[in-house]
Amino acid sequence: MKLLFAGLTLASAAPYASEMTAKTLVNSLRESMPSDPMAHTMEILRAAEKAPVESGTKRILVVGDSWGTLTAVGSGIGVSFFERKLKEHSCPASSVSIAIPGTTTADWLGDWNGPMKVAAKLADYVWIVLMGNDALLEMPDCATLEKKSAAECGDKLFAEMTAALGKIVDDVHEANPNAKIVGFGYDTMFGGLGCRFVTSDMFPQCYKIGGGGNRCFNTEFLRIQETWDTVASNRSWVTNTSILGATQVAGGDAKASTDPASRHIDMDKMGPAKYWPDYLGCFHPGVFGGDNSGAMVVMEEFYKSFWAKELGC
Repeated sequence: MKLLFAGLTLASAAPYASEMTAKTLVNSLRESMPSDPMAHTMEILRAAEKAPVESGTKRILVVGDSWGTLTAVGSGIGVSFFERKLKEHSCPASSVSIAIPGTTTADWLGDWNGPMKVAAKLADYVWIVLMGNDALLEMPDCATLEKKSAAECGDKLFAEMTAALGKIVDDVHEANPNAKIVGFGYDTMFGGLGCRFVTSDMFPQCYKIGGGGNRCFNTEFLRIQETWDTVASNRSWVTNTSILGATQVAGGDAKASTDPASRHIDMDKMGPAKYWPDYLGCFHPGVFGGDNSGAMVVMEEFYKSFWAKELGC
């Protein structure tokens, strides 16, 4: 079924949970990718130019996958969860998203690289949210075709994503040396009804007898956060923040914490089902529930972990 949010196709899931596989979910998103990346991006930028912006307002460009689409598209009509949070906290910022559902790091190093560089020239900040689709597409084959262990697949993902993300942030920096880049490795997801079919497809090694279950899966999926930490470690223009634990804490899990001094998730659990519904493919935060929706919970944590101090709001 096609899932529509704010006039944008965000996901296309199989009709039955048992048919939900990592590749199926990502490829369904990729079906709606624009055929002309530059024309699509320029249309968005021209529309953004018409929106009134107060003097001193920082310009934020959102680059990446469907997380950037779901949380940050539509600020002009009041449906951007990201910008609603910034305005709620009186942050002097305005955002525009060129994120495309289904995209991988290869896309932003390929056809979408030029448009990204053009858009980056107009930004004070570039928020990049990527790598989830790379994991969804590559990890099943790593397990079933390459016959690697979960840890070996996690190592492969980390190595590939560190190189790819490093090149992407370097390209943004080349286009606009004054722009600050920020990113995080998502939150723990996949708690919705039927989402076990997705996680066991990505890392089937974890769900065999003695494989470690959710703890094993979370250990390897957190390599995406480690990628940001590594890329930022030797680039002064890149900040690695984290929203890990946001939805588990909001759901009352005492084993998770968003305390900056001790941030961690409950490794034996996924994100609460109410925040990670299967109707959005299991890996998008839910959009219903007002301030207690998955999207608003994760954007509040993003505000706390980065924008509050960065923008002084």
